[in-house]
Amino acid sequence: MKPDYTLKHRIARAFILLAIVLAGFYLLASYVAVEVIESQVIGGRMDRIADTLIGRQLRHERVEPPPDMRFYVNEDIPKELLGKPRGLHELTINKQPVQALIKVVGGDHFAVVQELDEFEHTEFIIYSALSIGFISSILLAVVLGYGTARRMVTPLTTLAEAVGNGQPAPLSSLAATDEIGVLARALTRRTDELQRFLERERLFTGDVSHELRTPLTIMLGAAELLEVQLDDRPKQQEIARRLQRVARDTAERVSALLWLSRAPEKLAMPAITLGPLIRQEIERYQPLLGGKPVACRFEEQAHVRVKARPELVAIAIGNLVRNACQHTERGEVLVQLQPGSIVISDTGPGLPEQVVARLFERFVHGGAESSHGSGMGLSIVKRVADHLGWKIRFERSVQGGSRFVLTLPPPAQNG
Repeated sequence: MKPDYTLKHRIARAFILLAIVLAGFYLLASYVAVEVIESQVIGGRMDRIADTLIGRQLRHERVEPPPDMRFYVNEDIPKELLGKPRGLHELTINKQPVQALIKVVGGDHFAVVQELDEFEHTEFIIYSALSIGFISSILLAVVLGYGTARRMVTPLTTLAEAVGNGQPAPLSSLAATDEIGVLARALTRRTDELQRFLERERLFTGDVSHELRTPLTIMLGAAELLEVQLDDRPKQQEIARRLQRVARDTAERVSALLWLSRAPEKLAMPAITLGPLIRQEIERYQPLLGGKPVACRFEEQAHVRVKARPELVAIAIGNLVRNACQHTERGEVLVQLQPGSIVISDTGPGLPEQVVARLFERFVHGGAESSHGSGMGLSIVKRVADHLGWKIRFERSVQGGSRFVLTLPPPAQNG
């Protein structure tokens, strides 16, 4: 996640934006206040003084303007003010900022001019102070914003790290009465529920695998004994061999379920060669093609060794090969062993779009025509692939059927 989009930055930005809006509003209000003072107070004072000076001029009395003002009549008015309408004007005369009030009484023009040096200096100080206050407010907002955001987010970050590392929520978070405490307690309850569920699933899988081993061993021994006793009856002997294969396959599947119930980091992962194992799975499901114009081919394009439990690899590849053989009525089933992947493709009817979106979920069948199977084969394959660190994806075959690609880990991880 980019730092600009973290919760801490969003809180700090909101804090800073609020400070900018408030400080900007205050700055604007102060500017308006200064302009109103300049217009109303100074303008009003000049208007009163101008009326007094004009009255004395008309009565031919001695006219003495205040020290900071100058009074002009008719032709004495500076050229900068000639042609100006009546009213208050702010301009520069002889490179000096002034404010002038023009009045016309009885056909005579009068001008009262006030120097603005002192006022301009005061105005500059006021605006400088306001600008410094605005910048200081923003800097203070940055400090307070990030400090407050860090203080608000730290408990949440600590809680997220604890949950991510599989550790219990900190006691400080659990005891908090704010939203962090509510979240911590909710996560703790949910985590406990998930752990209990996973533990029940692990125990159930282990118990089932353990309890099925004994009857399967008995069935396998009985099938082997029956095969020997039916040596003179080939047809019945073939049935005994099939029973033996089914019992052995079931025992291996039970063993695979037991491996799946264990943590991957606790499993011994021997280095195995994939070619012979794939051939074994193809031979195992070859009888499913009996009576159908379908060829099953294996192309070993590379000698590939991986670190994995052979039982798990067999169950993953076996499920894919079995599905391809069951759903292909003509054409071929092709299994390719490539340097970094295993590809199983067929020329079957393919899969509808509504099924592809949920292909690896439990109890999802390949289509309405799929009357056999529980819909769990591909979900088991996905679980095995995740267990081994492999990736599985579905593609539409060029021949119109299905194509499953098992992507293997890099050679460095396989050793």
